Amino acid sequence: MKNLTRPLAFAAVLASLAMAVPAVAAAGAPGSLRAMALRFSQAVLHIPGMTCSNHSCATTVYMSLVRLPGVTGVGVDEATQEVTVKYIPGRTGPAVFLKAVKNAGFPGTLVHAPGA
Repeated sequence: MKNLTRPLAFAAVLASLAMAVPAVAAAGAPGSLRAMALRFSQAVLHIPGMTCSNHSCATTVYMSLVRLPGVTGVGVDEATQEVTVKYIPGRTGPAVFLKAVKNAGFPGTLVHAPGA
């Protein structure tokens, strides 16, 4: 179990850093950091069926998404059964997220995404 907690903790740190990048970029001069920050997008998925009492359902959904190329952060809210995915458009997108979640054994629908 110890081997699983380190990657999850590291992923949480990366997700918090990814959320801070747009704020840092807005404060600085236009340049590569600002351009990179403007390329991030966010999609919200509704994933019914995440009802495991030991959080294994949420962990399964999280791991199926966080490993995708272009995904910079994943937040799972078991209470609302919604998942927020931060990503780099052009490298991945909502259709890929829905397929990954379906392959993990959960049906999903897109709630919100830019341009959707």
